[in-house]
Amino acid sequence: MPDVVLNAPLLFEPFLRPLVWGGRALEERLGKRLPTAEAYGESWEVSAHPQHVSRVAEGPWRGRLLTELCTEHATDLWGVHEKRDKSFPWLIKFLDCRELLSIQVHPDDALARKLLNEPNGKTEVWVILYAEPAARIYAGFLPGITRHDVEKRLQTGALEQCLASFTPRAGDCIYLPAGTVHAVGGGVLMVEVQQSSDATFRLYDWNRLGTDGKPRILHIEQALAAIDWQAGPVQPITAQPLPDFDGQGTAKRLVACPYFELDRMHLEGAWDCRMQDRLAVFLALDGQARCGTTRGFMRQLRRGETVVMPAAVRKVSWNVNDAGGCSLLRVRLPE
Repeated sequence: MPDVVLNAPLLFEPFLRPLVWGGRALEERLGKRLPTAEAYGESWEVSAHPQHVSRVAEGPWRGRLLTELCTEHATDLWGVHEKRDKSFPWLIKFLDCRELLSIQVHPDDALARKLLNEPNGKTEVWVILYAEPAARIYAGFLPGITRHDVEKRLQTGALEQCLASFTPRAGDCIYLPAGTVHAVGGGVLMVEVQQSSDATFRLYDWNRLGTDGKPRILHIEQALAAIDWQAGPVQPITAQPLPDFDGQGTAKRLVACPYFELDRMHLEGAWDCRMQDRLAVFLALDGQARCGTTRGFMRQLRRGETVVMPAAVRKVSWNVNDAGGCSLLRVRLPE
């Protein structure tokens, strides 16, 4: 039986989704075992969303659902954030955007409740792991674009002419608050950290057919209502050094918003990470690192793997022996 205290790192079974815009990079570049020969677009690493609830894959808590742990072990899991809503706040994925995703927008919290009767909107952030030379990101409107311009381009099938765009590079971080129109694809492998929500309104889908041979549903009126018309062009953010990092390597703050803090560490040796009584999720972006705890947990975390560290873990010791180091992404709730 597991300890009464939830003080062990948690690894979950990935939820692999075949999607019309996906490919095979989740297997080829991240080592995910794709069960069929279809194109796969997403690997849900950690989720408490009703569409799929993550299940612990190994260790003493194997087989338990994330929602059960959030309810039954709230103090151990959340630490200083224990008194907040006990629902898990994020949906964390790897995405293989072999083809362009639809041009879409996500509502904020208030509009998600009003239009969809869902508790959360969808603010998200992307971290690019790999991008082919022809890859593209569309994010935010060009200066001066109005609702009239958007409606006109929707009629002519040229909505992308309203959007700012750029060629992504590995390492780029793109922050997309709710209300920002966006699309990505053409050979992009990335991490997506978002609110726990599937609230998406499609404006345009490149005249593409879904897996059933029919055009996918558009949500033009809802999307127009969700758009932040003041949001201008979006570019990769400039990361800031983390002054309190005391490990061997570097650490930078990528995003701090009301829904999450996102940090990237490149480890070149040892790092004793004190949890500061806060839940954290770590994703291995490149290389591998050995992580251990005082309770006897010891495991190599390899590229493409994700581990949830409950606040009750207290401290995680990371160690990297490879010459190339290991890059980690850390997700936490704001202090």
